[in-house]
Amino acid sequence: MEDEYFCSEGGRFTAVFDGHGGSGVSQFLKKQLYSYVQQFLKEKHWEERDESLDKSQHKIPSVSCHVSALRAAFDKVEQDVVEDDEYEYQGSTAVVVFLHESEDGHRTLLSANVGDSRAVLSRRGTAIDLSRDHKPNDEKEKARIMALGETIEWDQDCKVHRVRNLSLARAIGDRYAKPAVSGEVEIQHFPVVEDDDEFIVLASDGLWDVMTSQEVVTFVHQHINSQLANVSKEDEGNYKLVLRKNMAKFLAREAIRKGSADNVSVLMVWL
Repeated sequence: MEDEYFCSEGGRFTAVFDGHGGSGVSQFLKKQLYSYVQQFLKEKHWEERDESLDKSQHKIPSVSCHVSALRAAFDKVEQDVVEDDEYEYQGSTAVVVFLHESEDGHRTLLSANVGDSRAVLSRRGTAIDLSRDHKPNDEKEKARIMALGETIEWDQDCKVHRVRNLSLARAIGDRYAKPAVSGEVEIQHFPVVEDDDEFIVLASDGLWDVMTSQEVVTFVHQHINSQLANVSKEDEGNYKLVLRKNMAKFLAREAIRKGSADNVSVLMVWL
């Protein structure tokens, strides 16, 4: 279980990795994924500028540049991991959110996901899923798996669906389970609604196993409001910053209190 946060030209990159079968693949992702994103972003940006008649319009890589770089980076780490015999029976989920800001100040959220970790946006207190959980019983994943001639089984003890003994349909690594367990990244983008969009929660399935997306968003709002109720107006600003800084810990503790039996890794991005 690893998480990471980076700043780069044109935006912010935040990621959560949740390893299984060992920590090797999640450690590899932590070390290499953002490095590959930077590498491919430079290449895609140069291509974009070369194809443009007005290079001054492309001082910051475009959204499409970032999408191409994210896809290439995920493909590269998947290739690296699958080719390494050490990781044959190891894998990791990966959920990434890149907050892109153009030169005119327009902001766009890019989500890149492999596996069952999840990114959720709070928009005026309403939860919006930025990623799709890649579970074996998801309709799209089920159709893909069945088309390969694979079977999906119900684990009565753990109350989960499994393919090749894994409770997810996509992961980086897990070479033994390919191609039933895919390593293909799913990328989506969402324009930021200024003054409406408040924060993003990225977390491993240990949180989502015991709380819905809306329950998480509601918990954050209620916790902040209750803590600020007895704080003076002069101290409210500073105390709110402290609460925001520690909110990921509060969420993780709430998941454990609710009985989560899996890894709980949480990161938050405040908009």
